[in-house]
Formats: sequence, structure tokens, C-alpha cells
Amino acid sequence: MMDPMWANLTRLSLAMVLLATLAISLTGGLQIDNAALPWFMISGAVGFGIGDIGLFLAFARLGARLTMLINLCLAPLFAAAGELLLMGTKISGHEFIAMLIVLLGVGLSITGKRAVKPHRERDYPLGLALAVIAGMGQGIGAVLSRWAESHAEPTQVAPFAQAFQRCGAGWMVLLVATLVWTIFLRKNGQSIIRKPTKNIAPWLVGAAACGPVLGVSCFQWSLVVVQNSAFVQAIVSTSPIALMVLLFLLEREVPTRRAIAGAIIGITGVATLCLLRAA
Repeated sequence: MMDPMWANLTRLSLAMVLLATLAISLTGGLQIDNAALPWFMISGAVGFGIGDIGLFLAFARLGARLTMLINLCLAPLFAAAGELLLMGTKISGHEFIAMLIVLLGVGLSITGKRAVKPHRERDYPLGLALAVIAGMGQGIGAVLSRWAESHAEPTQVAPFAQAFQRCGAGWMVLLVATLVWTIFLRKNGQSIIRKPTKNIAPWLVGAAACGPVLGVSCFQWSLVVVQNSAFVQAIVSTSPIALMVLLFLLEREVPTRRAIAGAIIGITGVATLCLLRAA
């Protein structure tokens, strides 16, 4: 209904208002911690800024399916490397195998769908590089968020406040990128703002509430509880499996047998990972 970059910026702007409202009403304030704030902002700039921009640009060159496959499978691996280097958190061999089972299931689930129109071959190498950047941004951003939260102890920053601080930095990066994008489109004589064919407000509010507000706040909460961003990223990577169910219920898109097998493998991997953590 509108330009993707401007839609994303508007969505994140609405999310900032909602997150600030929730943080103030539920926790009594935005909980700005002088030691943790810079790291939360760097985390947001890397994850929401660089990571999301790389994801958006990769979509146009690889298509959503291959882009998400690379992004979701690489993010836990980058997170595991970051956890080891920055936090000193080690992953056992059994836990690593369980993570690989999750990623295998996700890979089968995503590739087990009907083929999409191929993209231009000359865009393929750049698209791969951008998808890798997106996965790196998501994984390293999660580790930096854990690092920031550790600096805030013993006064722990609440999940809504963490999400607000991370989204704020991502918003600033996205604002600059959107302005550059707008100038580029204008120089090339392309339209920037599309005229919506229907009321777009409910969709923007819904996207803000479900993604940056609910999703990111739960993500931040899980980082605090689980204490390992690689595990969290591995479980988050199963989102396409949930999407299969939603697509069937909303659009009657029947998943292939390969996609169903991938879903079963992915869920098995998550269950194994949880059992190993509980043991």
C-alpha cells in the first residue's frame, strides 16, 4: 500500500510510542541506565538498523524465501560465536546438534514450498551478501543486548524498556536510510509515496503491535530468562513453521509434505534443546 522503507519507518515510529507507553505504565519509567543504555542502542543499531536494512535489500534480490532461510539459519550461529567471544558462554556438543536440527527443520520448511519467480542472476551474489549481513546483524544484535543487560545489574531493565531503547537506535538508523532511499528514488524519477487503496492505519498499528512491541519485548524477556542468545535465536527461527499454520487458516495455502516434515524436525529440535537445558 505504500513504499516499504516509509512503511517500516512509520511502523517503528508507532512502536516507539506504544513501547514508551507500556514501559511507563507498567514499570514506572523508561529505566535509562547510564552503563547499559549505550550498549542497548548499539544493539538496536546493529540488529534493527543494519540487520533489517540488509534484510529488506536482500528480499528484492533473492526473494523472501531464500533470504529468510539464510537469515534465520545464520543468526543463531553468529549469536553462538558472539556469546563465546563476548560473554564467554559455551555450548555443549549435544546442544549444538539440537540447534542444527532446528535449523535443518526450518530449512526444509522454507524450501518445501512452491517455487517462486527467479530473480536476476547478476543480483544473486549481492543478495547473498546482504542476507548474510542481515543474519549477522540479528545474531550479534542479540548478543550485544545481553551484554547491555549484564551491565545494568543489579538494577535490571524491564523488557518493554529494553525494547524501547533498542528500537530507538534502530529508528535513527532507519530514518537516515529512508531519507537516503527517498533521495535515490527522486533522482531516478520514481514515485516515493504510494496512494493507499484502502485504510492503511489498522495494518500499520497491527504490524507495530505484533512485531516491535510484543515480539521484541518477548525476545528481550527471553534473553534475560534463558541467558543464551544462540538458543533464543534458534527457537525464534522456527517462526516460518507457525506462519505455515496461519497461511493455511487465513489463505488456505496447503503446505507440502517436505514443509510438514521440516516443521516436525524443527519442533523436535526445539523440544530437545529445551530438555537439554532443563537437565
